[in-house]
Amino acid sequence: MPRPEVGTGRVYKLATYSGIEIVYYDFHYDEPPPICFASNGRMVELQFALSGQRKVLVSGQEHELPVGHGSLAFMQDFTARFYPPAHEQYVSLSLGIPVSLFDYAAHQLAASAYRRLDFERVINRQTSRAFTFAMDARSRAAVNHLLKNFHQVHRSPLLMEATALELLNMHMLQIFELTPRSNGLSKEDVRKLHVAKQVLEACMVDPPSLLALSKKVGLNDFKLKKGFKDCFGMTVFEYVRHIRLDHALKLLRDQAATVTEAAMMVGYSNVSAFSEQFFRRYGMKPSEVKKQ
Repeated sequence: MPRPEVGTGRVYKLATYSGIEIVYYDFHYDEPPPICFASNGRMVELQFALSGQRKVLVSGQEHELPVGHGSLAFMQDFTARFYPPAHEQYVSLSLGIPVSLFDYAAHQLAASAYRRLDFERVINRQTSRAFTFAMDARSRAAVNHLLKNFHQVHRSPLLMEATALELLNMHMLQIFELTPRSNGLSKEDVRKLHVAKQVLEACMVDPPSLLALSKKVGLNDFKLKKGFKDCFGMTVFEYVRHIRLDHALKLLRDQAATVTEAAMMVGYSNVSAFSEQFFRRYGMKPSEVKKQ
């Protein structure tokens, strides 16, 4: 709880087995002074701004994170000043990632892309470095899942940790383009395939046709179809089904929708087809997830 003169709200925190610290801020600041902190160590933080504009000065460098965006931030031996928004609700989710865990994940993911990646290479002797991105439907669903779990008495720390790891994996792949490059694909082609992936995640309810998607990202349809399968291990339409069912699972698990509502919300007009594909993917019916 904050001091009364600062504002009203709460900070929720969960430390996971892997060392990830999940922190959920929900504050309404009155006239907040800058919040100062410093560290001689190294930090990796995955941040999501959900409400309330904020500004941070890290060792003199200004960083702003717009609402609806996230960032993967790297810091070492730094001082920081956080300027909270006055007279508005500030809601954010932060995942504190142990550097050893980031390095392990980077080594595993980058190896398949024939690259070398770790904390030292990313920060490159700077005090801080941040990679900003717009939140898509998948990351929003995962973030909302974590926020709702903080309000549940019988939450599962293991499921929350799994969601945090999913978010880290998702954004590491996106930011550093850690995708195996097949023959005939340039680095720019792979970047465009990642853009195509983001377009599908943002428009999963009404995805564009292959031809429209290829025009949108600037790849011919043959390269899009073959490259997408080579890079991500599934066709474009298989990926749409994957993210739809994934989103539906989170909606049902959070009790945010009925089975019919979940089907409609992710783009299915036929509930029977939705239930059949859901069962094939997860080995249980959507109604069984609701009962849990």
